[in-house]
Amino acid sequence: MSKKTALELLNSVKLQNRIIDSMPQMPEELMADYEKERLSMGEVDEWTNASGEFGRTATNPILVNETWGEIAYLSRLVHEEDDQRMIFHRLGSTFDGIDIFELVSENGKFYDVLYVDMYHRHCSKKAPYGYHLLETLDGITGTSEFCAYFPNRLENILSQTALFKFGGSIVSKAIKNFDEKQAAVTVEENRKKANSANKIVSKLTF
Repeated sequence: MSKKTALELLNSVKLQNRIIDSMPQMPEELMADYEKERLSMGEVDEWTNASGEFGRTATNPILVNETWGEIAYLSRLVHEEDDQRMIFHRLGSTFDGIDIFELVSENGKFYDVLYVDMYHRHCSKKAPYGYHLLETLDGITGTSEFCAYFPNRLENILSQTALFKFGGSIVSKAIKNFDEKQAAVTVEENRKKANSANKIVSKLTF
């Protein structure tokens, strides 16, 4: 697939859904109740019964279409305070299927954890507090896989994700500018805080 075609796929929910629809589908009777409930919500930006801050709680997650949507949506995030793209990987999932992503800004100074519900046919048009969403992407800035060395050694992993999910070498130039050294310090500091407060890892599956 050409880079142009891969970028078209990255930027189009419709094209992503065509790929999803072409894959073997799980019979409805075998789906978990939460999957059926979420798929029936329609094109809404957040759950009608949501509670807690959008994107930052498992009870009010970001809505996307499968792993393609996870990568595309999170790659669109720009931290408003310093106009930085966000670099990310998937930490794991809660027992009711909400994916948990760890993010750090391009300059390595801002850290966040966001919750994503991938059982939908669209992507939320709403951004979590402190962010806005890019309209057009130049490439991906993270992966829906767990990266044991995050935030280090990401370029090869992201290249593999881009090829496997979108069919082309479409890693964003933000990765070239990524301050990996500063990011490693920021991530480690925040992980220690989270673990001491018993956050993130509770109810986490890999």
